[in-house]
Amino acid sequence: MTQRSRIIQRLAYQYIGGFFEPRLDRFDQLRKNLRKAGMDISLRMYLSMAVFYSIITAVLVTLLVGILKFFIDVIPIPFIPISGILTGVIIYIIILIIPGTKIGERKRKFDASLPTAASYMAAMSSAGVNPDEIFYSLSRDEIGLFISQDAKKISRDIKIFGLDIIRALENAARRSPSPKYATFLEGINATNTSGGDLQSYFENSSKTLMRDKVQTEKAFIEILGLFAELFLVACIVTPTFGVVLIAMVALQGTMTHTALFTIILAVSLVIIPMMQLMIMIMVDGAQPVE
Repeated sequence: MTQRSRIIQRLAYQYIGGFFEPRLDRFDQLRKNLRKAGMDISLRMYLSMAVFYSIITAVLVTLLVGILKFFIDVIPIPFIPISGILTGVIIYIIILIIPGTKIGERKRKFDASLPTAASYMAAMSSAGVNPDEIFYSLSRDEIGLFISQDAKKISRDIKIFGLDIIRALENAARRSPSPKYATFLEGINATNTSGGDLQSYFENSSKTLMRDKVQTEKAFIEILGLFAELFLVACIVTPTFGVVLIAMVALQGTMTHTALFTIILAVSLVIIPMMQLMIMIMVDGAQPVE
């Protein structure tokens, strides 16, 4: 973080954060989303920064539209402040939505790395390693698992903050964006406190999670076929049929060449790219993380 960013955060926290301090209970869901999204920032700071950036954006947009007023006289005067206010509100809403969008991405990464992590824990447990040392080893191991980041926080809670393994895993389960990972951690606690066999739990969990991962990938392959058909219909067949139909109408003299050219440009440069982008976003959202 640069010095300029620290100054901006300090100013926002000092002058705007006081407004939110007695109202933080109203944003309890946002607090949970920040924790599950892995964003190490306090709720008051996040709300302060959201309002700060919204105000800055609103002022800049108002000034920009006001300058354009001198060159484009058709812009009504009331539109100048309204455009700034609307833009500021939109930016504020987008910033509040960001943690929720990150939760879905982190959930997919947790679920993708969980089967391998469970196998790793089973191997460590078979060697007689304690659960706290298993997570410490997982946090240090360079096997490229996303769960290793959360294992570092669990080891930090145990070795630095002095929590026992049960409390540390409970905290990790609460901040987890993945219900599957949270259930896995709760199972470790239940097995550990009841005197069960952790090695058997890790091995059984690894087999179950790996089987679920295979089923998820098979389901994605089937969905991918549906996306291919959707792409063919929405981005190729329908636009082509529409352009041909509009051209036939234009040949009958009911449409000017300028209107025909405008419609074809809109379909080619706006509608088709937007459909392609939507399908790409849908495919990316459904694709399992490697």
